[in-house]
Amino acid sequence: MHGVQTKRDWPCLTLAEVQSVLAHYPSAPSAVRIVWHSMRPFSAAARVLVSPPDAVAEGDNRAHTFSQIAEHDVSLPQPEAAFILKRHHASLRTVAALEEEHAFMQHLAAKDVPVCLPVATRSGHTALAQGEWTYELFPPAPGQDDYRDVMSWKPYHSTAHARAAGQALGRLHLAASDYAAPSRGEGTVPAPQRQGTKTQAENASGKDDFSQGMAVPAGRPLTSSMNALGQSDLLPALRQWVKEQPGLAEQLAPHTWEDDVQAVLTPFHTVLRPLLPHIRSCWGHGDWHGSNLFWQKPEETKTEAKVSCILDFGMAERTCVPFDLAVAIERSMIDWLDLSRSHGVVAYAQLEAFLQGYHATHPLDAAEWAQLVAFLPLVHVEFALSEVAYFGTLLQDHASADVAYADYLLGHARWFAGPEGQALLDWLTRYAAHVLPATDVAASSASEHRPHA
Repeated sequence: MHGVQTKRDWPCLTLAEVQSVLAHYPSAPSAVRIVWHSMRPFSAAARVLVSPPDAVAEGDNRAHTFSQIAEHDVSLPQPEAAFILKRHHASLRTVAALEEEHAFMQHLAAKDVPVCLPVATRSGHTALAQGEWTYELFPPAPGQDDYRDVMSWKPYHSTAHARAAGQALGRLHLAASDYAAPSRGEGTVPAPQRQGTKTQAENASGKDDFSQGMAVPAGRPLTSSMNALGQSDLLPALRQWVKEQPGLAEQLAPHTWEDDVQAVLTPFHTVLRPLLPHIRSCWGHGDWHGSNLFWQKPEETKTEAKVSCILDFGMAERTCVPFDLAVAIERSMIDWLDLSRSHGVVAYAQLEAFLQGYHATHPLDAAEWAQLVAFLPLVHVEFALSEVAYFGTLLQDHASADVAYADYLLGHARWFAGPEGQALLDWLTRYAAHVLPATDVAASSASEHRPHA
């Protein structure tokens, strides 16, 4: 449901609005003009040219200053510089919610992962609230925006790009492995308890036990989360989670959603359930695809392709490596917009290159491969439900809400229960057997009990 759109969800930023926002930043420049408006959903974003200040501002070491923007934006004739301003509705992202994303980005930057850090306001915050809106400001990312007009459910331009994207995601997961922030948002709801289950503290394995009746985090809207998905009983957990999502229960009321969950999603969750106690939680990007990556120019690198900057952490959340890797496969390797084709729906050559790049950087063990295969048909569930609430409640776009429910939430899972989806899951299982040591191959297969259409 997300990618380049033919119509915008939110009104474009205006020059007067931009100037009002810039007044809150140190050594604030004057906005000259807006040169580009994004067509992507969920927020409004624009590229704005400014006249940089004469003096170098003393910036917080967490963020860029305007003078640094001017210094590094070599693509523009001086004295003009550029930055990206994003505006969110406060019901979707507050200052605290954006700073959850920014804190993760700062952690990654400290470990030399190429991310584009936000600019700090005079108060030291990296987000700003004004009325019903919340803003964040970024310097231009280094590299080329090769996918600016490409839908997120489209493949990479080449196997070289796919391989480089896999390598970059592997490096991100390595850097994220010791990031200790909890799941996003402050609210939790009681998890349905199963008789005889242990709490996380009682779990002797030392791993985050998502299956043992832990509290279900309410999380933030429009993130790639597994807060309910990670519980041992999917439907009771989803009932509780849905109640905590603003407007979602009302949007689901016309649907027989509980019956649909039982019929379409629960068979896949039955495969995932025994793997949940072995999950090692980790923050992930949550929306990994080509248009959230910038690329080095060919003349600047000796390799075939290289990611120069990682963008848009808006869907980032504490999940686990196999879940975040499944998101990346779901976003770019299946042509969801043209499933009617007789062949070529799955970009297998790119998928293999992507996994080769990832494996060279961050090899999965047998348990993680099994989790990846089991997560893939379900990885979209909580985000799709969040889209139902977003379109139906906030935008009053009931047609899009129905598409998010029928085509996205249920349609994607049903595709995985059909022959092409089963073939993809079998391919992944065989690929895992190919790259894993022989002693670990048996543990990596989840295909024997996979649901079929």
